[in-house]
Amino acid sequence: MDLYFPVVHKLRLLRSKISAIKEIPKTAYIISPLETLSTIEGFISQKKPGVYMRFGDGDVYLSLGKNDSYQAHNIRLRAESIHSALYGCEKEMFPGNHLLSDKAATDLLMHVFHFFVGYQIFSHVALHYAASYRPVRANNFLKMVKQQAILFIGNENTPQEVVIKLFGRVTHVKTPAKNAYDKIDTIEKQTTDILDRQEEFGVVVVAMGCSGRVLMKRLHKKTYPVFFFDFGSLLDGICGNQTRTWLSASAINYESLLNDL
Repeated sequence: MDLYFPVVHKLRLLRSKISAIKEIPKTAYIISPLETLSTIEGFISQKKPGVYMRFGDGDVYLSLGKNDSYQAHNIRLRAESIHSALYGCEKEMFPGNHLLSDKAATDLLMHVFHFFVGYQIFSHVALHYAASYRPVRANNFLKMVKQQAILFIGNENTPQEVVIKLFGRVTHVKTPAKNAYDKIDTIEKQTTDILDRQEEFGVVVVAMGCSGRVLMKRLHKKTYPVFFFDFGSLLDGICGNQTRTWLSASAINYESLLNDL
């Protein structure tokens, strides 16, 4: 039937998706930002290899063949590859500051929920939220990351003094400010040359947009003794660049956030 009547097949799949989406909010929710940070801290303190990937709307758009703000659609990228009231949010969140409408969140979920069946979804804005509303908590987290950091993979325009302030005197594998996926094979080679010599546990900080998720997936498969942490656009704010709506919508106290790092 599906072979000879493709329209019927599509309708049946759509009904199945809609049915699944209705059931998901009854049993699943996004783990809170602060609990997410605690989980990451647990991995790092126990020296457990792992990876924290910040999947957001840009990743979904790229998987659908659309462009993200800082990464044009790429067929290879597509192959390699949210907070709302319904699915979980914090009281301080509002539209433009990490909160989506239930409809927008559900539309995104419609495209990706099958990848997360059987898994709990952690907050993709854990550090962003803490930096905005719990700066002391975020500061303590950053201190822990800095103590364990061994490598930074991120925007080539990140000032060296910022890298040193946040992560210490680690090697900086520089990535393009836009369309980093175009150079991902080179970035991967530079990184593996470093990590192949890594024997002790450490934290690798990644800040290269949606392409960073693909890089971390590749590297995590190699079972290095490291935890990969996706830093996100908070780094832009620390560098003084208001690249995202949430950065200007939030009154981040950078002095408290970066205190004694």
